[in-house]
Amino acid sequence: MSRTTTDGSDVGIEPVSTRSPEWRSVVDDHPDATVFHTPEWADAVETTFGYEPRHRLLTDPDSGATRGMIPGFSVREGVGHSVVNPFCEYGFPLVDEDISATSVLSGLDGDTRIVKDAGWSGVSGYNEAGYGGVPTGSSIRLSLDRSFETLWESTFEKDVRRCVRTARDHGVTVTEATVAEFYPLYLETMRRLGSPQFPEAFFASLVDGLGDAATVLLAERAGEPIAGVFLFEWGDTTMVWTPASKRAHWDHRPNHLLYVESIERACRAGRSVVDFGRSRRGSSVHGFKAQFGGFDYPLVSFVSPPERAGRASLESYGRLATITPRLAPLITHPTVGPKLKGFIHE
Repeated sequence: MSRTTTDGSDVGIEPVSTRSPEWRSVVDDHPDATVFHTPEWADAVETTFGYEPRHRLLTDPDSGATRGMIPGFSVREGVGHSVVNPFCEYGFPLVDEDISATSVLSGLDGDTRIVKDAGWSGVSGYNEAGYGGVPTGSSIRLSLDRSFETLWESTFEKDVRRCVRTARDHGVTVTEATVAEFYPLYLETMRRLGSPQFPEAFFASLVDGLGDAATVLLAERAGEPIAGVFLFEWGDTTMVWTPASKRAHWDHRPNHLLYVESIERACRAGRSVVDFGRSRRGSSVHGFKAQFGGFDYPLVSFVSPPERAGRASLESYGRLATITPRLAPLITHPTVGPKLKGFIHE
């Protein structure tokens, strides 16, 4: 067990299993915990992709009290390995307020460490701990400090209201659905983008582990699924994580309706935030999400040692965006796609 100094005391850093009640207690008690910090998320990643877990628990060496945790898996890079929380927006440490995040970050062991952080997390001290930062996009988060009716009238752009009315006029409805119903839409979307896909088993594992905190919504027209979204409704946050749609039906505006329905569900459930997930500023996806209001937070991956910061960069994927759709039949092949996804780990 390694040790690192906090303000006047020591803290132990040790491996932790997803079955540990201490992990659960940190996630349940920390105000900034996300669904990506949960043992259920980690279990789904490990079960589906077989990465070596490198999660760490922070403890008081004298009392044994739990002081925090940080998730991570060892993933293979082109050369060597990195420790990262894969496939998600957030992987920052959850630590007690009186613990120095800088000293914790400095005390993490071995390999290249990639820590995914956001402008709202409150974690600081990466530079002092010897990490280099790589911007990876941004996440728009909509505060639900107003009623849905106020959001509809005063926060959403006028075009959102128009598109939702269009969807309803065209007979588009939204219902809860299963992973099996959602997955064909998701796979069609990945083929259109030329992006390797998660296996269906990954979504199923998330639903099995998270229960009601993982939800699929489908938009249907005349009985045909034309769009869908995989939501995390965990804690006080709804996260719109994986949208999918049929391009031929975009004129029916199912995506606008799905987002508005997701926001209304969050309001009814008394949640505090809707998180629209990562997108690149200036992209059409980012512009779509911005229509619903919210604050745009930068996403940064911090890497130690800093000379390996390029491992966290997503720029190369953007440069390939014009090429990969032509390779979609290979990239999204049922046996090739999930293996590529596991190698890319984003």
